[in-house]
Amino acid sequence: MQDKPDFYSLASNALKFAETKNSNLKCAEVYFGKSKFITIEIEENSVKNNEMGSSLGVSIRAIDKRGSLGFAFTNNLERKSMEKMISNALGMMNAGTGDPDFKDLPEHYEKYPSVKGLFDKELKALQIEDSISYAKDLINVCKEDEFAISQSADFSSSYTKAYVFNSNGIEINGKVTSCSITSNIIVKDKVSNETSFGFDWQSARNLKEINAIDIARSALTKAKRNLNRIKINNMKVPLILTPNGTISLILSPLASAINAETFQYKRSFLIGKRNETIGSELLNIEDNALMDGALGSSPFDAEGVPCKNKSVIQSGKFLQDGLLHNSYTASKEGIESTGNAVRSSYSSVPSIGATNFIMKPGDFFYNEMIRDVKKGIILEYTGDSPNITTADFSGLILQGNLIENGEIKKPLNETMVGINLFELFNNLDAVSKEFKIYGRYQAPYVRIKDVQIIGAAH
Repeated sequence: MQDKPDFYSLASNALKFAETKNSNLKCAEVYFGKSKFITIEIEENSVKNNEMGSSLGVSIRAIDKRGSLGFAFTNNLERKSMEKMISNALGMMNAGTGDPDFKDLPEHYEKYPSVKGLFDKELKALQIEDSISYAKDLINVCKEDEFAISQSADFSSSYTKAYVFNSNGIEINGKVTSCSITSNIIVKDKVSNETSFGFDWQSARNLKEINAIDIARSALTKAKRNLNRIKINNMKVPLILTPNGTISLILSPLASAINAETFQYKRSFLIGKRNETIGSELLNIEDNALMDGALGSSPFDAEGVPCKNKSVIQSGKFLQDGLLHNSYTASKEGIESTGNAVRSSYSSVPSIGATNFIMKPGDFFYNEMIRDVKKGIILEYTGDSPNITTADFSGLILQGNLIENGEIKKPLNETMVGINLFELFNNLDAVSKEFKIYGRYQAPYVRIKDVQIIGAAH
């Protein structure tokens, strides 16, 4: 995809047009986004759909002196179409309700951080014919195993370039690539006739980092490990979270709870906990947008604000400045944005999101953590999520195993875990040196003592 339009001239003309069209305009922002994508979908272990496409569009945010917002977008960059888009945004701005909490859009920045490895030429040039080889690798792993009976999977790749301009002097652009593979394999024990599933996935900025065979084999291993499940009695025992489990019960709920919009609307379980110890000293969390080659990394956010590395929880203490902000929520609190504005495309207004959300590794080896457990549970996957307002969690263990005398034993059936997240955080007693990266999350293995497990055995 070529950079044929002069985005700088288009943005300059758009901002001037908005200013001359409405004297009550306080500030405006023009955002261009263009992308190229490939998607291949596998159902019942065969390719069912493949698609290659591209998009190009522009949006404008216009805010008046009352703080009223107007937003509009178009995929036509011709002058008349853009002027109509701007007029529509200004009309919505005039008709809208003022917002005293809105202060201003971000101002010009002299410097942005340098982050390497976000763009892969090979990935940008990828064609659908090249992508089919990844689908074939996924299919072959499933075909070659006697336990595997079906697989749903996909391969996707994207190239995106974004341009952000505003009336306060922001002028910035950047390009990124990404690709991902998922595999969900169903297996069947021919003796017991029981079925189970296993799921794994990988995302990366660079095509060379993706390995379809490894992902399918991992999904297959998890599926087999979950065959012939047993029911257990109620027990209060150590719970070990795999990296996927750590994401589900620690990282994902924390990422939602420290979203400044969620926090300011008092929907977060961390309300009233700033600058307080909320967990074990083993709980250390950061949001780092500056990791070279990482999926969540970027030199600037969706509003053109420089990104940074932010500590959220240190030795169990939720830091006073541990929230993630865009420019609106930051100005509402009287501070600078943390560079966490995100957009799904040019057709959306900025929201707030984590970049690379990381739980720092600990001092234990994973095998040591297992070996030290006389009786316990290891949790890989639950389809349930904690309540972000109350921090309560009660969920079914869809993939998990009993641990006996330091060894992983039978998988669990009809077994639930119930715990409050603060109890979970405070009862952390081991964090592994090993970790895995899933998209924007980096997660170690974690052990929690004295967790209530609810079994269905009679």
